[in-house]
Amino acid sequence: MTLLSVTKSALPLVKRIVFLGDSITDEGTFIAYLDAYFKQHLPDVYFTLINLGVSSETVSGLSESDHPFPRPCLHDRLARALVESKPDWVVMGYGMNDAIYSPFSEARFQAYQQGMLQAIQDIQQMGAKAIVMTPPPFDVKSLNEAVPLPDGQEAYSFMTPYAQYNDVLRRYADWVLSLNTEADAVVNLYDPLLQHREQERKLDADFRSGDGVHPNAAGHWVMAKTLLSELFNITVEQEPDYVQHPEESQYFQLIWQRHQLLSSAWKEHVGHTNIHKVDALPLELAKIQGEDMNRRLRMMGM
Repeated sequence: MTLLSVTKSALPLVKRIVFLGDSITDEGTFIAYLDAYFKQHLPDVYFTLINLGVSSETVSGLSESDHPFPRPCLHDRLARALVESKPDWVVMGYGMNDAIYSPFSEARFQAYQQGMLQAIQDIQQMGAKAIVMTPPPFDVKSLNEAVPLPDGQEAYSFMTPYAQYNDVLRRYADWVLSLNTEADAVVNLYDPLLQHREQERKLDADFRSGDGVHPNAAGHWVMAKTLLSELFNITVEQEPDYVQHPEESQYFQLIWQRHQLLSSAWKEHVGHTNIHKVDALPLELAKIQGEDMNRRLRMMGM
């Protein structure tokens, strides 16, 4: 993997980056990729990456009627998340759940807009920079158990999504891209992921980009690469081997274990309304174990 035209002076003076979002952020592979990249290529420039994504979450406060539980809303935990994590930057990724897997609705769209703008304001008032990512594209051809429905149905959900839901997310993404004066930075994930999918389908018509909602490992690398470019002025020429074969990289396996340890501890420490809680160590104990893993990673990188 090659690093192009980057100097330490070009990197932002930032120490703590918090990621907020739905299940795509909660799963967090793209954050682990960022961590692995920084530790391998910029070992003396230390970033603390804190994953506070929560599965099923929205920024709009909306939820479909047949969701197993009311979807969590970011605003129920945002203040505590900011106080506890003390971020320099906050990177937000919402939208996939906010349109409720339904045809476009102006009311739903306004709820999303209001929720995003309020979150940006709250983050900035705490002294952090607010960075907004567009939602990723929806991929109806990659759905697993979900059954897509045509227009005109009485109800839609994550298990019965609108077949043209990607067109709805395009409108959401376009609006996010207009937030250059409100947010401190805007990152377009929709188009790079869509382009990646289209390129792969030229080679293999049956290519699956994930499960329709969640990008696969290659998609998470597209997300990480885009963030490296847009936020850190880093251009990466080739995909790391661990994207396709993570089990063969002891280095990345340790990165991933550390990520899971700390993200679970942080999420449960801050708290959330998703009924599914994860087993997590107390945050301070997780930090101690995470630092021990950091020492092992530094030794492996020598």
